[in-house]
Amino acid sequence: MKRSIAKRKLIRFSGVVPLTSFTGVLWDADGPIHGSIETVSKLKRMGKQVFCATNNSSQTRDHYVKKCESYGYAAEKDEVLCTAYIAAKYLHASNFQGKVYMIGGKDSMGAELDKVGIEYICPGPDPLEGGNYSEWHTNMKLDPEVKCVLVGYDPDFSYMKMMRAASYLKNPDCLYLVTNEDNTFPVKDPNFCIPDVGCISKPISMASGRVPIVMGKPTRNMFEVLRKIHNLDPPRCMMVGDRKDTDMMFAKNCGMRSLLVLSGISTIADIKQTSGKSGMEGAQPDFYAESLASLGAFI
Repeated sequence: MKRSIAKRKLIRFSGVVPLTSFTGVLWDADGPIHGSIETVSKLKRMGKQVFCATNNSSQTRDHYVKKCESYGYAAEKDEVLCTAYIAAKYLHASNFQGKVYMIGGKDSMGAELDKVGIEYICPGPDPLEGGNYSEWHTNMKLDPEVKCVLVGYDPDFSYMKMMRAASYLKNPDCLYLVTNEDNTFPVKDPNFCIPDVGCISKPISMASGRVPIVMGKPTRNMFEVLRKIHNLDPPRCMMVGDRKDTDMMFAKNCGMRSLLVLSGISTIADIKQTSGKSGMEGAQPDFYAESLASLGAFI
């Protein structure tokens, strides 16, 4: 059983670089979570580097900087990581040549690809053309220059897009990138569900027989960008998040300490649950707190 930070000394905080999520940690659907923005601002006044990371692929870093500013927190662009940016960074660093077939938003994922000069196809709504297999095969034209399928959040996802993506991926040399594999967005109403990117990528994976390279939490790709740019030492970093399956696993995979806040998705019951899915043992946090404000009071 992990202890609350209120019950024992957390760590020698003078050596820690905090990473935090946005939704569920800094704010929720109702606005800033009480004390969270103040805690992050306090950390920065203490001379800490504070980075914010999100799996949300529907927004750019510029959007999050402006949103932070609207809540009274002065975030710098290089302190913000989102999966649309990480995907573009990954392709650019790989010296990618060709076009990207993108399932996602032009204003977010497309904007990040534009910044690194990568050409992409983003069809927007793409309904079925024809009423049977023969007509689909005849009408569906594939661009031979497409060398990557990139999947993110897309409310216009359709059977046609799934068919196009899976068809491109039949070429073993075509890259397959997914911004994240979260199954749902966080919502407060337990009777309401908003499917996330995992619900889009999994049918494509099943149809194509391919396993994607995941850009966001809990894989290391997001942290590796930060580590290389800012020369971070993982044991001297702490991930603060509200989800065991993404945030806490992210900390474990990257060699960071972890603090789970109970102001978002995961609950105290989730912490007490020590058994579950295979490979999720590392999702147990090192510490937990009611919210980021508890950390602010501690330090």
